[in-house]
Amino acid sequence: MRIAITGSTGRVGAALVRHLASQHDIIPLPRAECDFEDSASLQSALDSLECDVFINPAALTNLETCEDNPRLAMRVNSAAPGKIAIWAAERGVRMIHLSTDYLVDGETTIPLTETMRPAPVSAYGRSKLAGEQAVLTHPGNLVLRVAWVFGPEKPAFVDQIFDDALAGKPLSAVADKFSLPTCTTDLAQWISALLETDASGVLHACNPGKAVSWHGMAEFVVREMTACGLLQSCPDVAELKLDEITFFHARRPRFTMMDNTRLSRLIGDLRPWPEALAEYVKYRCDSTTEIPPGP
Repeated sequence: MRIAITGSTGRVGAALVRHLASQHDIIPLPRAECDFEDSASLQSALDSLECDVFINPAALTNLETCEDNPRLAMRVNSAAPGKIAIWAAERGVRMIHLSTDYLVDGETTIPLTETMRPAPVSAYGRSKLAGEQAVLTHPGNLVLRVAWVFGPEKPAFVDQIFDDALAGKPLSAVADKFSLPTCTTDLAQWISALLETDASGVLHACNPGKAVSWHGMAEFVVREMTACGLLQSCPDVAELKLDEITFFHARRPRFTMMDNTRLSRLIGDLRPWPEALAEYVKYRCDSTTEIPPGP
């Protein structure tokens, strides 16, 4: 298959390019060649494009930027995917669009299913919901909702904790916000498997397991670092409350654990997040030679 992938220098896009290149003809579309903020750039990329599948992980994901400029958020996260979906429908191209768990108010602790009623509480969430709706207007398209993505392609929250722990810095993380993370390695494998199906509509694509907070993930990371011998003792991680983070002026839902039963029924058992995160921390440990001094 010829597969076009936007955001090919980003965390998810780079993982997809790397994983799918051995089996498919990949057309990477980095922002420099396909800029969703510039309609002329997007149109130029589409005009010269021939593919069987169009995968779109590109998005404006900074919540504060979206809150400060909701029109830009709508242009990048809704209008651009909608334009791609129209282009794809006219050519019989299947579109796979990446979305988010931030489509709900987060007031319930019941795992979220694909049939949940959306109630986004931020400009980012509203723009991503509008993007989903634009893509799903065309039958056959697939939307994958992901959350708290981590992987070797680009630093994420778990990498910040890893690096700060290695440097001996004080550690802290929000303890009253819960979800399920998504490992890019697994996500790329899932998408590879989904390419062999006719799955459409919405799928929740996160690693299964017990809902975890950022604080819980941080504690997991430093425990694994200690077990690998990279830290001499396991440092404490201070608990923060979401409302204490003053530079967050966009509202964030507190509970966004997504049920991924539908995805597992389509492609088989999914790796639990503790297993995926332990493997990733070991990868980081094996790539690090510096041993910090003891207290």
